[in-house]
This record gives sequence, structure tokens and C-alpha cells, in this order.
Amino acid sequence: MSLSSYILRRFLRNPREALRIKRAGDEIKEYIIWRLFNQLQSEDILRDLQTQAWWNFKDGVLAKLVCDILVDEGLAKRRGDFIEVTGSPSRPSITTKEAADMVSVIDNAIEALPGALVAGEKPSREEVKAMSAKLLDNFAVRLEFEAAVEAFGLDSLSSDATIVDVYPRVGASTLTLLEHTKARIIVVEPFSENLELVKRLVNLQGQQERVSYVLSTPEGAELGEKVDVVFMGEVIHWTLNPRLALSSCRKMLREDGFLAMAQTVYSSLGKIVSLAGYVLGAIQPPPTSDELREMLASAAFRVDKWLESLGVALVRASPS
Repeated sequence: MSLSSYILRRFLRNPREALRIKRAGDEIKEYIIWRLFNQLQSEDILRDLQTQAWWNFKDGVLAKLVCDILVDEGLAKRRGDFIEVTGSPSRPSITTKEAADMVSVIDNAIEALPGALVAGEKPSREEVKAMSAKLLDNFAVRLEFEAAVEAFGLDSLSSDATIVDVYPRVGASTLTLLEHTKARIIVVEPFSENLELVKRLVNLQGQQERVSYVLSTPEGAELGEKVDVVFMGEVIHWTLNPRLALSSCRKMLREDGFLAMAQTVYSSLGKIVSLAGYVLGAIQPPPTSDELREMLASAAFRVDKWLESLGVALVRASPS
């Protein structure tokens, strides 16, 4: 069951709500593209992208991402390492609450983009803390995590099972696991302030007895026990060393355990939305599907299920 299938199934009894959720996604996509194009144009960066190779910019990774989005959306053609602008987007209408809630996040990310492109200066973690929190916990992220839980049977695990929640940051994955599973949860989080936030959220749910905490990077976590499931919700492109993080997760698992992953990939809506994530704190853009498969294989995982739509991969992988 892919993310799009999950949305259709969840709102089967309320097709109007399903259409509204789809419209929210479309509005967010269109707003990002319109806002990006106009910011690039007003800062004369659109001109520079047509006369300089993407790798000549201070942040070449971001320049390539911008060029790929413009080309994919039919606003430019590729001319080797340059682009040629061929169109311009119309200003979209924002009619859904979910899209409206994301406008300030998108605006902040796009306003910071020229500095990142030209000077290689992304905003500090402190400067964008509030915006990052909204990016990491919103209606789309929750749907994505809920779809992974249902698709891979985490909601059927007994209360004796243990799930490791890797790098939850603002706690969206932790709260999803608390609400939709009965399992014990071990939170692995590298930042103490995030860990305290997750603890407060868990306490507000009255679920303290189900959750324990490890202050550690995903790459270096030591649990002292083997677990049934490791859950990674939008983690790969936010970690310094995703390959090492996956190898660490492999070591946490029992031989009959598995990795459950909800991960944006470099395609479709996922690529477009990742622009804001990269500017506001992600270490790199998300991987392509092929890159993610290769990372899993190199960490000694065998893919059991791969469900991909809307630029999101839901993956179940077992130790190989």
C-alpha cells in the first residue's frame, strides 16, 4: 500500500476529504514553484543559472536541485550544465488550511535560498528552529508515517514488542508510534533539547511507561539489547552519515526483526518539497530510489517491500 493508496483508503468513506488532502498537496507544490521562480528572478539568480554551470555556485548541490525542479516542471530546458528558462508559473490559489499552514515555512526557506546559493550560507539551526519543526511535523508527514505503520504491520505488534524510533527530532514519529501501536518504544535522539521535547510530548499523552530514551546520534547508538523493529521517519537526508546510520540500525535488530522506513526520495513532489528541507536544516537533498536501495544493500539489508508514490518511499527491509 503506497502513500497515495493509503490516503484513498483512509478517506474512502469521505471522498471529499480525500480530494481536499490531494488539493492541499497540489497547492503546496504549486506555491513552492511559484515562490521559487519569483525569488530567483528578483535576485537575478535566474539569469545566472542560464550563464553559469550549477556546480559553479557556492552551494552546487542546491543549484542542481533548483535546476532539476525548474526543468521537471517545464519552466526550463537543460543545456548541458546550464538551463534555459522557457516559461513562468502563475500565482496559485491557496484554499486549504493545510497548504496555508505551510506558506510561512516555504516563504522563510525561499527567502534564505539566495544566500545559500550564492554565499553558501544557510540559516543557523536556532534561526529556523520553529520553521523546521513545522516542516518535520505536519499533515503530510503524519500521513506518511501512519501509512508506513499500517503497511508494515506495526499496528499488529504486541505490547511485548520493541520499536526503536530513530532521530524523531520534534516527535512526530514518536507520537505516531504511540497512537498506532502497542509496542514499547526506544527513542534515539542526538540533541538533548529535542529529547526533552519528546519526553514532554510523551508525558502529555500519559505514556511514560512505554517509552525509554537514548541520547545518541543514529550512527553511534548502543542499546544493549536487540529489538523487533527500527523505525526511520524522514531520517536519511537529515543525518551526517546515512550509510553508517543504516549499519547502526542493522546492529540493533534481532535476526527476525526489520527496518520500517518512510523516506522522501528525489522525484516528484518529494523533490520539490525537499527544497525547503534542505535550506532549513537537512544535510543533503533526499536520495534517489536507486541510491536508497544501494544504501540499504551496503548496510546488509534485504528489501522486502518497496511502496513508492508522490515522491515518498515506504520501505520494509530485513537483515540479509
